[in-house]
Amino acid sequence: MKDEWHDLTATELGKSIARGEIGPVELTQHFLVRIKTQDTDCRVYLRTTEERALAEAEAAEVRVKQGTLRSPLDGVPISWKDLYDTAGIATEGGTPLLAGRVPEHDAVVLARATRAGLICLGKTNTVQFALGGIGTNPYTGTPPNAVMKDVPRAPGGSSCGAAVSVAAGMAAAGIGSDTGGSVRIPAAWNSLVGFKTSVGALPIQGVLPLSPSFDTVGPLTHSVADAAALFAIMGARPSVDLAGTSAARLRLLVAESFVWDHAEPNIEEPIRDVIAQLHKAGAIIDYSPVPEFEEITAVVKRHGGVVLAEAYTCWKHLIDTQGDLIDPSVRFRFHQGRDMTACDVETVRAAIRNITPKLYQRMAGYDALVAPTVPIAPPPIAEVEADTDKYRIANAFALRNTQLGNLLACCALTLPVGASPTPAGLMIMAPSGDDDRLLRVGKAIESVIEFAVGDQG
Repeated sequence: MKDEWHDLTATELGKSIARGEIGPVELTQHFLVRIKTQDTDCRVYLRTTEERALAEAEAAEVRVKQGTLRSPLDGVPISWKDLYDTAGIATEGGTPLLAGRVPEHDAVVLARATRAGLICLGKTNTVQFALGGIGTNPYTGTPPNAVMKDVPRAPGGSSCGAAVSVAAGMAAAGIGSDTGGSVRIPAAWNSLVGFKTSVGALPIQGVLPLSPSFDTVGPLTHSVADAAALFAIMGARPSVDLAGTSAARLRLLVAESFVWDHAEPNIEEPIRDVIAQLHKAGAIIDYSPVPEFEEITAVVKRHGGVVLAEAYTCWKHLIDTQGDLIDPSVRFRFHQGRDMTACDVETVRAAIRNITPKLYQRMAGYDALVAPTVPIAPPPIAEVEADTDKYRIANAFALRNTQLGNLLACCALTLPVGASPTPAGLMIMAPSGDDDRLLRVGKAIESVIEFAVGDQG
């Protein structure tokens, strides 16, 4: 039914469009109406691209009639984080320091998506310069979490608007970015699939940078199939074959380390339950310490985060002259990067070069490494915006597990688990370049999660 179109996955919508059951124009109008009625304060979408969206939808409608659809997602409307250049439309990184920045060309991945028939609904909110894991932005206003609604809670960052646009039914999927967890954290906190792709797997040309050595493009979706379809389209690569990988043939390494420390019961228990369900389904589950996690964390704690050093280098010309205009929490992190010495940066890079192969060796023979995506529930927005100490503590917990995948060159996928009101995410990781295999593993795990939830119902 039309009123439920926003509850369908992107791939389901694509199939319905191909069968002539849903028209791209009417579908696009459906999402635009939902944006206007639900995002009245423009905290999810910083700007919609209605004229572009309707023109793209009309072109898709013609292709449907002619039988010339360009991809499985032709005619499907999605959102784009306000880091992705859109020709003739402001792309400002959620910050006043880039106000009025209007690029001439689309980002490469957006251009590819457009050629594949995907429809651009607009630009979604982000932490300023994408530098933060909680998802708050006092300049644009913080979009509230779409799942936990007892009080307005943090959406997760930095791709806060991308996550809420999908979880609240204002886009069929959202494109975010992940440098330290910025796809996976908001995905986990809004009960979505979030895919952190390998560095270099998808082009970042035309994407506002944070840390070029670690920046990645990533989708936030309702299903693994959606993430795989978007990965193929944006990568201009063949579709990932998700068939043929069953949970019974999986071999998984569950990290027994600090990644579980301070995990809230409503988050740890459903993740442990899924691991038990996977074992019951025939998967081989091994539990083991992962000392590489402790090693890299200790180095970063001692010398600082190279991501922050690169971020400061990228935006030094603005931070040094207009830094007083941005979110103090973001400014603080830029200054942490500024204060790192060249020796500190090289020490961290050397540690990454040394520790990453050891982690890969530990992961050899396993389909994926398993850990909680985020150990804590989304905090109240008012609490973290009013109290700097609470913000820093929550931000550190939000990024603690996810950043391990970025630092140690892994692709990673978060999957929503549990029927609790508290959203929880199970994270799987694999060495860089194993994106296709990780998606197949994710699909197999997703099938077990869906079966377990259905069995409970």
